[in-house]
Amino acid sequence: MKKTACFFILLAFTSCNESAREPELQQTEIALSDSTESDTTIAAPPIPATCQTRAPHFAPVKQNITDPALQTYLRELENAVKTQEAEDLLNLLDPKISTGFDGSGGIEAFRKKWKPENKNSEVWPLLNKLLQLGGTHLKEDKTNRSFAMPYVYSAWPDTLDAFTFSAVINDNAPLRQEPDINATALCMLPRVILRVDYARSYPQQDNVPEKEWWYVESPDGQQKGYINKSDLYSPVGYRALFNKNKQGKWLMTALVAGD
Repeated sequence: MKKTACFFILLAFTSCNESAREPELQQTEIALSDSTESDTTIAAPPIPATCQTRAPHFAPVKQNITDPALQTYLRELENAVKTQEAEDLLNLLDPKISTGFDGSGGIEAFRKKWKPENKNSEVWPLLNKLLQLGGTHLKEDKTNRSFAMPYVYSAWPDTLDAFTFSAVINDNAPLRQEPDINATALCMLPRVILRVDYARSYPQQDNVPEKEWWYVESPDGQQKGYINKSDLYSPVGYRALFNKNKQGKWLMTALVAGD
């Protein structure tokens, strides 16, 4: 009987001792796990510095629009683009609107080219981008009866060839070593004007609608690399022109690209 009692006492002591050690083992396992996660943390890559260049700065022109009729027109255009209502947009066009430099134009020509009834029409993101960039009255018009978007076209400096140079339209645009989104960013470009090399831009096929990556360099040659099309705009790219007619009504008179 005494041996049996001793056996149960010993068994209880052993069980209690193992239970007391369990939390200690769990704590050890957790500590090891935390240590492992901490050791495998990858540091974020450093942010590239701003590109050092003497390229001319070209920020958006903040022109104060004082004509109430133009203010109203631009609000109506913004609403038409936001809602993607084809008829609302067509009502804002001049009956003889120019759609190219081949003499083509008119409402039907515009409808045929852009198909605004289609919600996926390219005219909607294009007009939205032009509105975001903003515009100015044309420099040669002293009566302020003409207006154009984007500012890259309407305020372009006369001293720079519009076919050779383009403008960076976003702050801190990455200048990359190769034409790839994962390529090394050499530095971050401010809003400057850069020389564009069409032949070295990608894709290099001539039959592509537009380049995805543009090879650019600063006029002083200090910075060279690739910039994504979303960060660059050409002064001969698509632009919208507006005129105030004799009845005092503003209408879009052209949506064209090239020269």
